[in-house]
Amino acid sequence: MSFKEGVKLDDPKKIFIFTLFTTITNVMPKDYFEDEKFVSFLVEPYDFKKLRNKLGTSIKILGRELNKTIEVVIYSDNLEVFIKNLVRPANVEKISVKKLPNGKLSVFVKVPPWDRGKALGKNSYKLKRSRYFLEKYHDVMVFRIV
Repeated sequence: MSFKEGVKLDDPKKIFIFTLFTTITNVMPKDYFEDEKFVSFLVEPYDFKKLRNKLGTSIKILGRELNKTIEVVIYSDNLEVFIKNLVRPANVEKISVKKLPNGKLSVFVKVPPWDRGKALGKNSYKLKRSRYFLEKYHDVMVFRIV
């Protein structure tokens, strides 16, 4: 069973998380990334507009059900916009993108020193999440925050 682009829901836990998010928010996420303390849902911009009004309440309910901190990230086909969404609320000073010989991309994101912690997230959660989503949706092989 799969929804949208390449998201395979072959694990009962994945099905449960997708179903719970969809039931509570009335929005189908594009994808999600999870670790022991956080779950980030990737949603399309038009779905985020639907979510915005009830985001606070829905996120609290979802967080209680999953016993994790919930984040919603807005997807974009534009690589720079997507990167800014992934590291938000950190300010991005510069994004350097280079094509590697194997055809994949290498991305370096420069943030001010005082925003580095925001860009990396607790225990580098946002960095791991960014690498996962960027590799899957934009063919990024190397992602660094400098």
